[in-house]
Amino acid sequence: MLSASLAGLLSLLSPQAILFMCLGVLFGVFVGILPGLGGIVAMALLLPFTFGLEPAAALAMLLGAHVATIFGSSITSILFNIPGASKSIAVCFDGYPMTQKGEGARALGAAAMASLIGGIIGAVFLTLSIPVMRAIMLALGPPEYFMMAVWGLSVIALFSSGSILKGLVAAGFGMLVSFIGMDPVSGTARFTMGSLFLLDGIDFAVAVIGLFAISEMIELYIKGGSIVKRQAPGNLGSVWTGVKDVFHHWGLVLRSSLLGLFIGALPGVGASVGGIAAYGMAAQTSKHPEKFGTGLVEGVIAPEATNAANEGGGLVPTLGFGIPGGESMAILLSAFIVMGIAPGREMLEKHLDLVFSIVWIIVIANIITTGGGLLLAKYLVRISSLPSSILIPVVLPICLAGAYAVKGRIGDVVVAVVFGFIGYLMKKYDYSRADMAIGMVLGLMVERYLHISIKLYGNFFFLTRPVTFVLLVLVLLTVLYPFYQARSKKHRGDGVVG
Repeated sequence: MLSASLAGLLSLLSPQAILFMCLGVLFGVFVGILPGLGGIVAMALLLPFTFGLEPAAALAMLLGAHVATIFGSSITSILFNIPGASKSIAVCFDGYPMTQKGEGARALGAAAMASLIGGIIGAVFLTLSIPVMRAIMLALGPPEYFMMAVWGLSVIALFSSGSILKGLVAAGFGMLVSFIGMDPVSGTARFTMGSLFLLDGIDFAVAVIGLFAISEMIELYIKGGSIVKRQAPGNLGSVWTGVKDVFHHWGLVLRSSLLGLFIGALPGVGASVGGIAAYGMAAQTSKHPEKFGTGLVEGVIAPEATNAANEGGGLVPTLGFGIPGGESMAILLSAFIVMGIAPGREMLEKHLDLVFSIVWIIVIANIITTGGGLLLAKYLVRISSLPSSILIPVVLPICLAGAYAVKGRIGDVVVAVVFGFIGYLMKKYDYSRADMAIGMVLGLMVERYLHISIKLYGNFFFLTRPVTFVLLVLVLLTVLYPFYQARSKKHRGDGVVG
């Protein structure tokens, strides 16, 4: 393995591989900044250019672009509340409030460093976890995926701004939106009102662009001024403060990275679920969960580390079993087919050096992206101080172009604008847009795996499968823990008063 690792590194040190990796990273950051696009779009656009290249150079360009989209998405998520991709939506929850408080540079520094460490942890565990992950993946089925989706819904209480009822209403509305279109089981049309356009459902990326980005532009137009409401005192908002924050919360980075690795290895779960789950875990293990959503740096670190480690996790089933860990990994499988390489046992036996090349690509691409991000952060953050008269005419067309680029349909632009007004009204009347987004992400996942679980294991599948039952207990503990914590604080307060 040591010789294969060295051979994999040496193949990347050729001028061709380095050049194409740098090109891929630059392209990935650019695509990540554009709303609604992400790693899959970057890889799909670059795939035709890999024909005829050496395998190491081709993979360096593809995976370099994919890794760089994570930080690119975080830039717009933090500065403008515009998630470049669905996986970055959890970064908005605290990243954008930090920008509004004048701490945008700190948030970008924390995001860049958390992404680097998460990516490296994901790469290291990729090399160690293929034999272990096989057993874990075989032990999990639709019932376990269903319970993980239900656990994701437990995050709702975090964003309810004192009213859990409003949080439930927002999440329920999000789930209803996710049900628009064809029923996955019976094939009947739901909530389409006779529209052919709505048979495909509402695309999550399009809805999120409207819900967060366009609604912010509407609010900025009405209120005027700039995004930054006040400047951070002293050196609080510096890039290096954010870097130090990551090392101060090293335990959170490690937990989030392991969670990202695990979720990435589960086919069909999706990176957006990982970011939300990491955010919920960070809040529930924090000493001050009530501050999440107000501009807390831990709320940036957790989803960012998870998103970066998720790439290493997604490669486990892709390389080990030929099962794509996500849409982007399906593009990578296409590249392997073009190169004449079959993922699975043959790849691990005959092309082990290429497997280690992929590990090194993740590490090096993360280092390049983070280095560039840290150098540019203090300049990028100045954009958020621009007046609304300059910012809105620039950002709004990018949002609309991003909505159109998702599927190339003008109807999606209309949907984004409609959700922009919905998002503005929700914010005005204190209904959590984050809860609605969580409902949209997890709605179809809950429905799909509930139907499959009942068909395969009966109505009481959560009692007959031990792993599912354990996960159910964890969900219940997660939901009840905040109430227990609040009650304990009240008793301690009463004791002090007494």
